[in-house]
Amino acid sequence: MIAFRRIRGAALAVAAVCSLAPMSAAQTPMSRLDRSDPVYVQHQNMVQRANQPLILFSYIPAADEDIFSIAARVQLPYATIASLNRLDRPHLPTGEQAILIPNRPGLFAPSSAGTALERRLLSRISEHTDAFEVTIPDSDELTTFLFAPALDFSQEERDIFMQGGFVHPIGGGAVSSRFGYRYHPFSNARLFHAGIDFAVDFGTPVYAAADGVVESISREPLLGLSVVVAHRGEYQTVYAHLQETLVAVGDQLNEGDQLGYVGSTGMSTGPHLHFEVRYQGVPRDPERYILWE
Repeated sequence: MIAFRRIRGAALAVAAVCSLAPMSAAQTPMSRLDRSDPVYVQHQNMVQRANQPLILFSYIPAADEDIFSIAARVQLPYATIASLNRLDRPHLPTGEQAILIPNRPGLFAPSSAGTALERRLLSRISEHTDAFEVTIPDSDELTTFLFAPALDFSQEERDIFMQGGFVHPIGGGAVSSRFGYRYHPFSNARLFHAGIDFAVDFGTPVYAAADGVVESISREPLLGLSVVVAHRGEYQTVYAHLQETLVAVGDQLNEGDQLGYVGSTGMSTGPHLHFEVRYQGVPRDPERYILWE
Protein backbone atom coordinates (compact mmCIF):
# COMPACT_ATOMS: atom_id res chain seq x y z
CA MET A 1 0.00 0.00 0.00
CA ILE A 2 1.07 3.59 -0.49
CA ALA A 3 0.09 5.75 2.45
CA PHE A 4 0.41 9.49 2.60
CA ARG A 5 -0.37 12.38 4.89
CA ARG A 6 -0.22 16.08 4.22
CA ILE A 7 2.58 17.59 6.26
CA ARG A 8 1.11 21.10 6.26
CA GLY A 9 -2.58 21.45 7.04
CA ALA A 10 -5.05 20.80 9.79
CA ALA A 11 -5.93 17.15 9.34
CA LEU A 12 -3.96 13.94 9.10
CA ALA A 13 -5.19 11.95 6.10
CA VAL A 14 -4.11 8.40 5.37
CA ALA A 15 -5.33 6.71 2.20
CA ALA A 16 -4.72 3.60 0.18
CA VAL A 17 -3.74 4.92 -3.24
CA CYS A 18 -2.66 1.78 -5.03
CA SER A 19 -1.32 -1.67 -4.35
CA LEU A 20 2.37 -2.26 -5.00
CA ALA A 21 4.74 -5.16 -4.56
CA PRO A 22 8.45 -4.34 -4.05
CA MET A 23 9.90 -1.70 -6.35
CA SER A 24 11.34 -4.33 -8.68
CA ALA A 25 7.92 -5.98 -9.21
CA ALA A 26 5.11 -3.45 -8.99
CA GLN A 27 1.59 -4.76 -9.69
CA THR A 28 0.82 -2.04 -12.25
CA PRO A 29 3.52 -2.58 -14.90
CA MET A 30 3.68 -0.83 -18.25
CA SER A 31 5.17 -3.10 -20.90
CA ARG A 32 5.40 -0.47 -23.65
CA LEU A 33 5.32 3.30 -23.74
CA ASP A 34 2.81 3.57 -26.54
CA ARG A 35 -0.92 3.24 -27.00
CA SER A 36 -0.71 -0.48 -27.73
CA ASP A 37 -0.36 -0.95 -23.96
CA PRO A 38 -3.68 -0.27 -22.15
CA VAL A 39 -1.82 0.45 -18.90
CA TYR A 40 0.15 3.19 -20.67
CA VAL A 41 -3.13 4.60 -21.99
CA GLN A 42 -4.52 4.57 -18.44
CA HIS A 43 -1.40 6.33 -17.17
CA GLN A 44 -1.60 9.02 -19.84
CA ASN A 45 -5.26 9.67 -19.08
CA MET A 46 -4.31 10.22 -15.44
CA VAL A 47 -1.43 12.53 -16.31
CA GLN A 48 -3.80 14.77 -18.26
CA ARG A 49 -6.12 15.23 -15.27
CA ALA A 50 -5.15 17.51 -12.42
CA ASN A 51 -5.23 16.63 -8.70
CA GLN A 52 -5.33 12.88 -9.19
CA PRO A 53 -4.51 10.54 -6.28
CA LEU A 54 -0.85 9.57 -6.49
CA ILE A 55 -0.49 6.20 -8.26
CA LEU A 56 2.76 4.51 -9.25
CA PHE A 57 3.44 2.35 -12.29
CA SER A 58 6.52 0.29 -13.10
CA TYR A 59 8.47 0.02 -16.35
CA ILE A 60 11.58 -1.88 -17.42
CA PRO A 61 13.62 0.42 -19.71
CA ALA A 62 14.79 -0.91 -23.06
CA ALA A 63 18.51 -0.84 -23.84
CA ASP A 64 18.16 2.15 -26.17
CA GLU A 65 16.10 4.28 -23.75
CA ASP A 66 17.31 6.89 -21.30
CA ILE A 67 15.57 8.91 -18.62
CA PHE A 68 14.95 11.80 -21.00
CA SER A 69 13.25 9.73 -23.70
CA ILE A 70 11.13 7.93 -21.08
CA ALA A 71 10.11 11.22 -19.48
CA ALA A 72 9.06 12.56 -22.86
CA ARG A 73 6.96 9.48 -23.64
CA VAL A 74 5.10 9.59 -20.31
CA GLN A 75 4.79 13.41 -20.40
CA LEU A 76 6.45 13.98 -17.05
CA PRO A 77 9.56 15.99 -16.10
CA TYR A 78 12.67 13.82 -15.94
CA ALA A 79 13.22 15.25 -12.44
CA THR A 80 10.04 13.51 -11.26
CA ILE A 81 11.26 10.09 -12.41
CA ALA A 82 14.82 10.69 -11.22
CA SER A 83 13.85 11.79 -7.71
CA LEU A 84 11.34 8.97 -7.21
CA ASN A 85 13.90 6.34 -8.25
CA ARG A 86 16.68 8.02 -6.23
CA LEU A 87 18.85 8.71 -9.28
CA ASP A 88 21.47 11.41 -8.77
CA ARG A 89 22.88 11.14 -12.30
CA PRO A 90 21.23 10.59 -15.71
CA HIS A 91 21.96 6.84 -15.67
CA LEU A 92 19.12 4.31 -15.50
CA PRO A 93 19.42 1.02 -13.60
CA THR A 94 20.87 -1.89 -15.56
CA GLY A 95 20.02 -5.57 -15.68
CA GLU A 96 16.29 -5.58 -16.43
CA GLN A 97 15.57 -3.54 -13.30
CA ALA A 98 12.23 -1.73 -13.23
CA ILE A 99 11.81 1.93 -12.47
CA LEU A 100 8.75 3.57 -10.92
CA ILE A 101 6.74 6.15 -12.85
CA PRO A 102 4.07 8.23 -11.07
CA ASN A 103 0.94 9.67 -12.61
CA ARG A 104 1.67 13.20 -11.37
CA PRO A 105 4.57 15.62 -11.92
CA GLY A 106 6.51 16.75 -8.89
CA LEU A 107 9.60 16.02 -6.83
CA PHE A 108 10.25 13.22 -4.34
CA ALA A 109 12.81 13.25 -1.52
CA PRO A 110 13.44 10.36 0.89
CA SER A 111 13.20 11.28 4.54
CA SER A 112 16.60 9.60 5.04
CA ALA A 113 18.43 11.50 2.31
CA GLY A 114 21.60 9.74 1.25
CA THR A 115 23.18 12.01 -1.41
CA ALA A 116 23.93 15.69 -1.77
CA LEU A 117 21.13 16.04 -4.30
CA GLU A 118 18.62 14.30 -2.02
CA ARG A 119 19.60 16.54 0.90
CA ARG A 120 18.99 19.62 -1.22
CA LEU A 121 15.63 18.28 -2.40
CA LEU A 122 14.53 17.34 1.11
CA SER A 123 15.40 20.78 2.44
CA ARG A 124 13.42 22.54 -0.28
CA ILE A 125 10.45 20.16 -0.39
CA SER A 126 9.99 20.28 3.38
CA GLU A 127 9.18 23.99 3.02
CA HIS A 128 6.67 23.39 0.22
CA THR A 129 3.13 23.98 1.48
CA ASP A 130 1.53 21.27 -0.70
CA ALA A 131 4.03 18.51 0.16
CA PHE A 132 2.84 15.26 1.70
CA GLU A 133 4.42 12.00 2.84
CA VAL A 134 4.41 8.86 0.71
CA THR A 135 5.46 5.43 1.98
CA ILE A 136 6.65 3.05 -0.74
CA PRO A 137 7.65 -0.61 -0.33
CA ASP A 138 11.23 -1.15 -1.47
CA SER A 139 12.39 -4.79 -1.28
CA ASP A 140 11.74 -5.79 2.34
CA GLU A 141 11.62 -2.23 3.67
CA LEU A 142 9.35 0.79 3.54
CA THR A 143 10.84 4.04 2.30
CA THR A 144 9.16 7.31 3.26
CA PHE A 145 9.35 10.17 0.76
CA LEU A 146 8.10 13.72 0.77
CA PHE A 147 6.30 14.50 -2.47
CA ALA A 148 5.81 18.07 -3.69
CA PRO A 149 3.31 18.13 -6.60
CA ALA A 150 4.26 20.15 -9.70
CA LEU A 151 7.71 21.04 -8.36
CA ASP A 152 10.70 20.67 -10.71
CA PHE A 153 14.48 20.77 -10.27
CA SER A 154 15.94 24.17 -9.54
CA GLN A 155 18.86 25.26 -11.72
CA GLU A 156 21.25 24.19 -8.97
CA GLU A 157 19.64 20.77 -8.64
CA ARG A 158 19.55 20.34 -12.42
CA ASP A 159 23.25 21.16 -12.67
CA ILE A 160 24.13 18.69 -9.92
CA PHE A 161 22.02 15.97 -11.54
CA MET A 162 23.50 16.49 -15.00
CA GLN A 163 27.09 16.69 -13.82
CA GLY A 164 26.82 14.62 -10.64
CA GLY A 165 28.46 17.36 -8.59
CA PHE A 166 32.13 17.69 -7.65
CA VAL A 167 33.88 16.29 -4.62
CA HIS A 168 35.93 18.66 -2.49
CA PRO A 169 39.31 19.12 -4.25
CA ILE A 170 41.32 19.10 -1.02
CA GLY A 171 38.86 17.54 1.42
CA GLY A 172 38.69 20.55 3.71
CA GLY A 173 40.28 23.86 4.57
CA ALA A 174 38.88 27.28 5.42
CA VAL A 175 37.25 29.28 2.64
CA SER A 176 39.33 32.46 2.44
CA SER A 177 37.64 34.06 -0.58
CA ARG A 178 34.34 33.32 -2.31
CA PHE A 179 33.03 33.58 -5.85
CA GLY A 180 31.97 37.04 -6.99
CA TYR A 181 33.16 40.62 -6.76
CA ARG A 182 35.75 41.45 -4.11
CA TYR A 183 38.50 43.94 -3.40
CA HIS A 184 41.69 42.50 -4.83
CA PRO A 185 44.35 41.94 -2.11
CA PHE A 186 47.09 43.56 -4.24
CA SER A 187 45.42 46.39 -6.16
CA ASN A 188 42.50 46.99 -3.75
CA ALA A 189 40.36 47.40 -6.88
CA ARG A 190 36.89 45.83 -6.97
CA LEU A 191 37.36 42.87 -9.32
CA PHE A 192 35.47 39.68 -10.11
CA HIS A 193 36.81 36.52 -8.44
CA ALA A 194 35.96 33.57 -10.69
CA GLY A 195 36.46 30.81 -8.14
CA ILE A 196 36.72 29.93 -4.47
CA ASP A 197 39.91 29.95 -2.39
CA PHE A 198 40.80 27.38 0.27
CA ALA A 199 43.52 28.45 2.71
CA VAL A 200 45.65 25.39 3.55
CA ASP A 201 49.30 24.54 4.09
CA PHE A 202 51.99 24.27 1.45
CA GLY A 203 52.09 20.78 -0.02
CA THR A 204 48.48 19.85 0.73
CA PRO A 205 47.42 17.25 -1.87
CA VAL A 206 44.97 18.44 -4.54
CA TYR A 207 42.55 15.94 -6.06
CA ALA A 208 40.43 15.78 -9.21
CA ALA A 209 36.89 16.83 -8.28
CA ALA A 210 35.31 14.46 -10.85
CA ASP A 211 36.26 12.09 -13.64
CA GLY A 212 37.81 13.96 -16.55
CA VAL A 213 40.76 14.64 -18.86
CA VAL A 214 43.62 17.05 -18.20
CA GLU A 215 43.00 19.76 -20.79
CA SER A 216 45.84 22.14 -20.03
CA ILE A 217 48.68 22.92 -17.64
CA SER A 218 50.00 26.48 -17.58
CA ARG A 219 52.01 28.95 -15.57
CA GLU A 220 50.85 32.55 -15.71
CA PRO A 221 51.31 35.72 -13.62
CA LEU A 222 47.81 35.72 -12.10
CA LEU A 223 46.93 32.06 -11.39
CA GLY A 224 50.48 30.76 -11.26
CA LEU A 225 50.86 27.05 -11.94
CA SER A 226 47.40 25.73 -12.78
CA VAL A 227 45.66 22.65 -14.16
CA VAL A 228 42.40 22.63 -16.13
CA VAL A 229 40.40 19.37 -16.23
CA ALA A 230 37.58 18.84 -18.76
CA HIS A 231 34.53 16.85 -17.63
CA ARG A 232 31.43 15.48 -19.34
CA GLY A 233 28.56 17.85 -19.90
CA GLU A 234 30.84 20.73 -21.04
CA TYR A 235 32.17 21.37 -17.53
CA GLN A 236 35.74 22.26 -16.57
CA THR A 237 37.46 22.58 -13.21
CA VAL A 238 40.52 24.75 -12.56
CA TYR A 239 43.14 24.20 -9.84
CA ALA A 240 45.47 27.18 -9.46
CA HIS A 241 48.46 28.53 -7.47
CA LEU A 242 49.88 25.00 -7.34
CA GLN A 243 53.35 24.25 -6.02
CA GLU A 244 53.74 21.16 -8.24
CA THR A 245 51.67 19.09 -10.68
CA LEU A 246 51.62 15.29 -10.97
CA VAL A 247 49.76 14.99 -14.29
CA ALA A 248 50.27 15.65 -17.99
CA VAL A 249 47.97 17.05 -20.66
CA GLY A 250 45.71 14.27 -21.95
CA ASP A 251 45.81 12.20 -18.76
CA GLN A 252 42.53 10.48 -17.88
CA LEU A 253 41.66 11.17 -14.25
CA ASN A 254 39.20 9.48 -11.97
CA GLU A 255 37.41 11.38 -9.23
CA GLY A 256 39.82 11.62 -6.31
CA ASP A 257 43.06 11.13 -8.28
CA GLN A 258 45.80 13.42 -7.03
CA LEU A 259 46.87 16.00 -9.60
CA GLY A 260 49.21 18.24 -7.62
CA TYR A 261 50.10 20.07 -4.41
CA VAL A 262 48.94 23.38 -2.97
CA GLY A 263 51.39 26.26 -3.40
CA SER A 264 51.48 30.04 -3.66
CA THR A 265 52.56 30.62 -7.25
CA GLY A 266 51.31 33.55 -9.29
CA MET A 267 49.61 36.51 -7.62
CA SER A 268 49.07 35.03 -4.18
CA THR A 269 49.36 36.25 -0.60
CA GLY A 270 50.03 32.79 0.83
CA PRO A 271 49.45 29.08 0.27
CA HIS A 272 45.94 28.30 -0.93
CA LEU A 273 44.02 26.52 -3.69
CA HIS A 274 42.05 28.62 -6.13
CA PHE A 275 39.30 26.32 -7.48
CA GLU A 276 36.94 27.12 -10.35
CA VAL A 277 33.98 25.41 -11.98
CA ARG A 278 33.23 26.47 -15.56
CA TYR A 279 30.28 25.53 -17.75
CA GLN A 280 30.83 26.07 -21.47
CA GLY A 281 33.80 28.22 -20.49
CA VAL A 282 31.79 30.50 -18.18
CA PRO A 283 32.68 30.50 -14.44
CA ARG A 284 29.98 29.26 -12.07
CA ASP A 285 29.90 29.50 -8.28
CA PRO A 286 31.80 26.39 -7.08
CA GLU A 287 29.90 26.35 -3.78
CA ARG A 288 26.77 25.34 -5.74
CA TYR A 289 28.55 22.29 -7.15
CA ILE A 290 30.84 20.98 -4.42
CA LEU A 291 29.28 18.02 -2.61
CA TRP A 292 29.87 19.35 0.87
CA GLU A 293 29.83 16.59 3.47
